[in-house]
Amino acid sequence: MISIENIETGAIYEGSDLEYFLDDDTMIGEVYIDGNLMYQSVDVDTESQLKLEFRKEYILEETTEVPERDRSY
Repeated sequence: MISIENIETGAIYEGSDLEYFLDDDTMIGEVYIDGNLMYQSVDVDTESQLKLEFRKEYILEETTEVPERDRSY
């Protein structure tokens, strides 16, 4: 599970798949969660730069859930 919080607004987004997309022709970077666009940045030329810009505005937290059958009590 991935939880993403907007630092400015406090809005929280949750999902299971986070994707970074960079268009080399337009230099526009996009971040998707479960296929839904949630962030866009202009003038980025590398995925590292896109991730850096994204993390300036969002807090990213990833958790690993243990399936019920694998839990020990």
